[in-house]
Amino acid sequence: MPDRNRNRSLTKKLVAFIIPACLGLIFMAWFVVPMGMAVLWSLVNPDYSWSYPQIFPSHLSLYHWKHVFRYTNILGAIKNSLIVATMTTIGSVILAIPTAYAIGRRKLIGSETFKIIILLPMAMPGMAMAIFLGRMFSKWGLSNSYLGIALAHILCTLPLLLRILTVSFESMPQDIIDAASNLGANPWYRFKEVYVPMIVPGLIAGCIFTFIGSMEEFNLSFIIGAPRIQTVPTILYSYLGYNFLRTNASVVTLVMMVPNIIVLMLTEHFIKTEYLGAALGKM
Repeated sequence: MPDRNRNRSLTKKLVAFIIPACLGLIFMAWFVVPMGMAVLWSLVNPDYSWSYPQIFPSHLSLYHWKHVFRYTNILGAIKNSLIVATMTTIGSVILAIPTAYAIGRRKLIGSETFKIIILLPMAMPGMAMAIFLGRMFSKWGLSNSYLGIALAHILCTLPLLLRILTVSFESMPQDIIDAASNLGANPWYRFKEVYVPMIVPGLIAGCIFTFIGSMEEFNLSFIIGAPRIQTVPTILYSYLGYNFLRTNASVVTLVMMVPNIIVLMLTEHFIKTEYLGAALGKM
């Protein structure tokens, strides 16, 4: 009997070690290795090539960083990307909240079908959508403008945000809402004091996906915004064309990641189950 308990305890310890180890290896292969390669390529000295069988560059230099910041409008592109991503996120939230509320809390005919339909823009090829919208926006005078790019980005990012918020509204306990109604809360007060606190985790998660998706969108930004408005992805893809410049592309990739990482760091502490628990406790 003691041997069986000892073997069972050993098995639990092995499982407790193996699972985190496997997750750590997956994280290394998925994120750390590509990021490390990007950093190394951005620091390659142009006077000393880096190729197989060398594992690491023989000489490092900041030449490519200086080149990108000196000969491209990278700072202006960052500003443009942040403006468009902010406008896209705000516009998506304004459209998504009432729509998700209607789908998630109201008994609408065909709501299940509509849930599938709203995801269809995500299945459409980005370049095909960009070419179609680019022609329309050009006729409407929305080309080469922040508003035009943001409206196009909203069409691509809204479905995911809408789906996340719909699930958030659907998962709300009905007894909490009924209790607020029985206590005399009017519709606006119920929405502000009951619904909003409980959708905050889903709303923040959806906003992060929307913001990052807008920051990384190339097709719509290029077709609708070029040549007047240049975003970071348009600079990145200029180095991924016929004359493939891996070093400069690595620099732009790392620069493009900085705003996304900052947003994730600033909002990560909001995405916790304690917020949902606090909302329920407040009721």
